[in-house]
Amino acid sequence: MRIVGGKYRHRLIAQPKTILTRPTTDRVREALMSILGNEIIDAVVLDLFSGSGAFGIEALSRGAKEVYFNDHNLEAIKTIKKNLKDLNVNESYEIYFLDYLTLLNQLLLKGKKFSIVFLDPPYKREDYYRNSVDKILQGLLLENGIIVIESNNEYDDERFNIKQYRYGTIYLNILRRK
Repeated sequence: MRIVGGKYRHRLIAQPKTILTRPTTDRVREALMSILGNEIIDAVVLDLFSGSGAFGIEALSRGAKEVYFNDHNLEAIKTIKKNLKDLNVNESYEIYFLDYLTLLNQLLLKGKKFSIVFLDPPYKREDYYRNSVDKILQGLLLENGIIVIESNNEYDDERFNIKQYRYGTIYLNILRRK
C-alpha cells in the first residue's frame, strides 16, 4: 500500500500481519480524499479503527492539523507506529490501543471535538457502526463535522444527510448532520 497524495505521496506503508484487519484500498482512499477536498486541511481527525493507519496518515499528508489513531489489535498498533516512524511524520498525532467505546468515552471526558471521524470497523459488526455514531453524537463531532463510514452496504440514519459512493463491494457513506 502507498500514500496516494500530499507530502507523503507515493511512499509505501506496511500492513498489519493479521487477518483481523482489512486495508482500505489506495483507490478508495484516493476517492475519499477527493470527496473531502479542502475539508481535510487543518482538520482534527479521528481514525477509530485504524488498522495500518493509512487513512490518518493520508489525512496528515494532506494537511490535517491533528490525527487520533486507535485500534484494539496490537499488531495494528505496532504497524501504525512503524509507518509513522518510517515516514518521519512530525505532524501532531496520538495513538491509542483501546476498545473503541472506551476511547470514545475518554475523548468525551476530555472534551475533544473532531472535524472528521473515519469508521471502518469489521464489516460483520454492524453494531460497531451504530454504537460509534451514537457515542460520537454525544459531543465529539464539531457542528459542521463529518463522519465517514466505510462498509459493505449503505448506511442509513435519519439524523444525517448522507451521500453514498460505491466502489465495487465497498460503500463510502459521508454523514453530515441535518
